[in-house]
Amino acid sequence: MLALLTLFKTFLAFQEQIPDFARYFYNASIYSIWRSPRNRFIFAYTEELLLQHEGNDLLQGYIFHDQPNVLLVSAPYLNSSTFDIKTNRFVGPRDFNDKPGTIQFNLLQRYDSQLREIIWESGTKMSKKLQNLQGREVFIGIFDYKPFMLLDYERQPTVYDRAEGKTEVFIDGTEVRLMMIFCKLYNCTVQVDTTETSDWGDIYSNATGYGLVGMVLDRRNDYGIGGMYLWYEAYQHMDMTHFLGRSGVTCLVPAPKRLISWTLLLRPFQAILWFCVLVCLLLEILGLCLTRRWEQSLLPQTWIESLRFGCVSTLKLFVNQSTSYVTTSNSLRTVLLASYMIDIILTTVYSGGLAAILTLPTLEEAADSRQRLFDHKLIWTGTSQAWITTIDERSAGPVLLGLMEHYRVFDAALITAYSRSEQMGFVVERLQYGHLGNTELISNDSLERLKLMVDDIYFAFTVAFVPRLWPHLNAYNDFIMAWHSSGLDKFWEWKIAAEYMNAYRQNRIVASQKQNLEIGPVQLGFDNIIGLIMLWFFGLICSLLAFVGEIWHHKQF
Repeated sequence: MLALLTLFKTFLAFQEQIPDFARYFYNASIYSIWRSPRNRFIFAYTEELLLQHEGNDLLQGYIFHDQPNVLLVSAPYLNSSTFDIKTNRFVGPRDFNDKPGTIQFNLLQRYDSQLREIIWESGTKMSKKLQNLQGREVFIGIFDYKPFMLLDYERQPTVYDRAEGKTEVFIDGTEVRLMMIFCKLYNCTVQVDTTETSDWGDIYSNATGYGLVGMVLDRRNDYGIGGMYLWYEAYQHMDMTHFLGRSGVTCLVPAPKRLISWTLLLRPFQAILWFCVLVCLLLEILGLCLTRRWEQSLLPQTWIESLRFGCVSTLKLFVNQSTSYVTTSNSLRTVLLASYMIDIILTTVYSGGLAAILTLPTLEEAADSRQRLFDHKLIWTGTSQAWITTIDERSAGPVLLGLMEHYRVFDAALITAYSRSEQMGFVVERLQYGHLGNTELISNDSLERLKLMVDDIYFAFTVAFVPRLWPHLNAYNDFIMAWHSSGLDKFWEWKIAAEYMNAYRQNRIVASQKQNLEIGPVQLGFDNIIGLIMLWFFGLICSLLAFVGEIWHHKQF
């Protein structure tokens, strides 16, 4: 076996080396870092050697079934001057048996080396195979994951499902539709495999895997989709297309609750302002006490009586209550008027601040950003490990690495139950043009207690994974670029989301990013009045202590 002109990806094998090359080439392509979408294979042999191999096993192997650019050069015997130039059929229905049958080869030319001319030619060009696939099947691994891919057993038209062995499933989606249009252009047939019902899967170090990516590695499927991100471990053993879109991983997290506590009455003023109010009241008490003590009056006041007058008058003025004291001096009246003006300003400002707090409620901090999700150490969950598998831990920052430690995998039923009560985040996918995927697990009644994060935990470009040496990769990449440049990527996302997804749920989830303060009348609870009740109890206790103190004072004197 000899690799000739490796730069141009052309391989040449002779005689007995052909079966070995066909047997080992696919494994070499999977494990090797070398890759090329433009491969040419030339196999030279004699008809004498072909007759020696029973069952024509000289020309057996998947390479003759799956590669279009295979050229066979055969001669009747070693010293023959006449050569038949053939190619494999490739187009048309595929052979999916575990041991593929005899391969059909078409004669292109017959060449005479002595005459140095083509003595017969079919007129068929090998390069035309990929232009018209004549119904050749392309298998897609698919499960229901809107809007990328979706299944429906009631709509028409239906396609063949390899898992069920019958034609009964309707398929659509942004990435499915891309392949369906491609097959209309190149005359291939889309068939699906619904064996995997919910998981994208993962890859092991020995180039095997499970889920959708495992089916592509096993060559049971040709096209792995479903919002798959750029994934280095998968790229080592598979090929991937040009980017299909941009997708971000975000979460629905518990919505913030109103902050209601006994400290509600203290919140209109900051601590420094409360200190200033206290100093102001003390100055009022001092001013009234001194003025009362030294005012010109027929009945001189003692220091105790003056201090009592200052304290009681200040407290009454502060709560806008009148005093029973009779004042005759103008100096005392002036101080009382000044104190009243100061107190009425303070109480008015306080009342306005309290009204603002009650009208525009203050909410607790929600874990609605990547940084706050990390700070709150909130558990976030999804149905698959694939949500964090594609993250490159070597380049991830400490916040993203910390979030990965808090990720948990639960089944769909458990996530639906947790969304109604648990304090955790639930993975959703933010698409390139604003729609959200993976929201079906969250019930409608759970949306009232959840809100969408304002940013993404991380984002990546989505691609489709295909087997190594997939012959349609070049044409498909060109088709993807034409699709992007035409604007159909945006149109298809909006159209498929409108047709198959609940627009009300979509709008409701997107709107949850912003606080909705139009909450209407709310039934008051004990938390709303606990501050007033505590203040009332404080007044009762102070009154009781004052009453006990007066009784004790009169008993002493």
